[in-house]
Amino acid sequence: MNLAEKNRKLINDYFYAWSQGDVATGESFWADDFVAYQAGHSKFAGQFHGGKDLHERWVKPLLEMCDGRWVVLEAPQIILSGDDGVVVIATESMERDGKEKIVTKKLVVYTIENEKIKTCRMYDGDQGAIDDFWN
Repeated sequence: MNLAEKNRKLINDYFYAWSQGDVATGESFWADDFVAYQAGHSKFAGQFHGGKDLHERWVKPLLEMCDGRWVVLEAPQIILSGDDGVVVIATESMERDGKEKIVTKKLVVYTIENEKIKTCRMYDGDQGAIDDFWN
């Protein structure tokens, strides 16, 4: 298996963990010096340094606001897989009290180093709708 195939498998395994609601396993894919970027203008937009930062300022409050109704719906659609990363379209469903359910297709660009996700850049297809949902 070449490096691009290994990276594709890693991302599919990563998404599988999230689709099962397994936060701990999902977060175990992140490198120690992991950095994530979320596009937009909502309270969840910005840059996150390290898994703990992303967990505390993005994952945990998102799960609390959705009361567990944030779901990765399917395996990612892999657009590009190379030796240093993977580009996917991810489909997520979110519900929260006082808001209509929203399904989003998100472009996510991952860089991978030493079999860990080093960076993650997330861009929702309808960023305005996502920003409205979270605000």
